[in-house]
Amino acid sequence: MLKNTIIMLTIMSVGKIFNGDFGMIYAMVGSNSILYPTTDVIDTYLFRQLLENPSMGQTAAVGLIQSILGFTFVVLCNKVANKWSPESALF
Repeated sequence: MLKNTIIMLTIMSVGKIFNGDFGMIYAMVGSNSILYPTTDVIDTYLFRQLLENPSMGQTAAVGLIQSILGFTFVVLCNKVANKWSPESALF
């Protein structure tokens, strides 16, 4: 009975794979460059690039790619769900 709900929640949460918890990570790391290689996520990278280089072009491009990859993962997960259980897919 829970199969449809689990599939729908999985599809919706797959899009958030590329989003990190910006507030938590930035509060821990701040501007400590020693910790960047181990704690950096896309959101903190974008914020740091915007502070270091005020050009919006690169940060907008990385944000756009992050959104496109999230959308692609949602569509692929929906196709897998459609093959597994057609009545559970979102579209």
